[in-house]
Amino acid sequence: MDKVSFLQEKSTFHMKHPDQSDLSFYRWFTVQHPDEAIGWYHLGRERAAHGDREQALAAFRKALHTKPGPYYNEAREAYQELLRERKQEEWRKRARLLFASLLFLYVQFAFSPGPLTEPPRSSTAAALQPSPAKAPFLPHVEVIAVPANLSAAQREVQVRRYAESRRPSLAQPYTVIAVPEVAGAPLYTPLLFYQPKSVLGVMRYHPLNRTVIQQKWFDRPGTYDQDQMLRQARAALTKEQLVLEHVLTLRNALYRYYQQKGSLPAGLSHLAGAYPGNYLPQIPVPPPGLGILAYSYRPDLFSPESAWESMRDVLPLPGYPEPLIPLEPLQIHLSESTHTLRLVSGTQVIRSYPVGIGKNGSTPEGYFTILQKINHPRGHDNIYGTRGMVFQSSGYAIHGTNHPESIGTSVSLGCIRMLNAAVEELYSFVSLGTEVILSDSQAPVYPWSNPSPFVLEARPEEETPQVIYQWLH
Repeated sequence: MDKVSFLQEKSTFHMKHPDQSDLSFYRWFTVQHPDEAIGWYHLGRERAAHGDREQALAAFRKALHTKPGPYYNEAREAYQELLRERKQEEWRKRARLLFASLLFLYVQFAFSPGPLTEPPRSSTAAALQPSPAKAPFLPHVEVIAVPANLSAAQREVQVRRYAESRRPSLAQPYTVIAVPEVAGAPLYTPLLFYQPKSVLGVMRYHPLNRTVIQQKWFDRPGTYDQDQMLRQARAALTKEQLVLEHVLTLRNALYRYYQQKGSLPAGLSHLAGAYPGNYLPQIPVPPPGLGILAYSYRPDLFSPESAWESMRDVLPLPGYPEPLIPLEPLQIHLSESTHTLRLVSGTQVIRSYPVGIGKNGSTPEGYFTILQKINHPRGHDNIYGTRGMVFQSSGYAIHGTNHPESIGTSVSLGCIRMLNAAVEELYSFVSLGTEVILSDSQAPVYPWSNPSPFVLEARPEEETPQVIYQWLH
């Protein structure tokens, strides 16, 4: 539909319903013409004008799922602009919080009694009373990449500088594992979901007294599996990564649930419904040693004005500090030119997989969302493997395969093929509504090392035995 026809529709609507607003018309139009980008674009602009950024983003995403036409490109630009505004606002909030924290620490340091100052007599008795002990964090580990051309002494200096400057707010000792530079990944930045197979050194640091408790540096990259300090650090990292995966998966599912339904579920169990409401196959159970039987869920702390940011309060991260670079909603990124699918959270790579795609450019490009999740999708000869995730209603899906040799090639009719073990893991992470971004741009290809497999067992309630799918396999 062109702009003139759209304006005629709008004029006719207001003549019939003079008491209705433009917002009402845009809502009506998108219901009548869900495949026209022009309606979703104007609905998004109207939502943004009323200050409802999350609903505006949802409308622009809908526009990007329609057929290319009038205002398709405008919707894409408006979507990206809103994302940039949200990112800038988040950084401003973090800067204000950091400034307030530094000011607080300065006041505490400048005006607190010195080490030789005798405490007031009135407080002596209180000082003798034991204060209630706070539950300590579990052993925290960070993985960072360092330049490979540094000597062991230089690495020690650089990693210590990192420890001193990057985590001033921590009170518990923590460990830093230094790995060789990973092409395409930033240096001296925590790699939350990277499995450090080859390492250059390990340092345990205490942020309160700014001392190195223990360290070990190696002349060349290696696994060094026999080193006790490194073994302990790897084991602690594996436990922390699992908890981070649980929390990120739940936060993303809650956020996508809110985007689609306008409110949070009454309980986490609502996320693991039967098909087609199966946002997640299971609710992750905290691992032993965390000291809790279930993850805390506080929907009363949700703030629609800062939907994603408030997820830190709605579903807090237990036992570990929040990541230095905040987690973001999950997205699936496909680089068609490199046959690589990555699951990301902002700048953090969660997983990287090789995939098979459509021949002759038949895999579509653009912005999509996960519309359906199916356990054991039916098709002849088990062609869809063990899991399927539909991202476009006209027959495009991410699914497993009974031809693993096709991974890394362009042979399908448009669908994205994955190894069954990989698609089962992706199915566990992503919920309905998770964004899928497909592009033929040359994404960086680097030897990303995925952590231990994370799989939530799918249930019979997620199967559709009565349906034989005809996806573009």
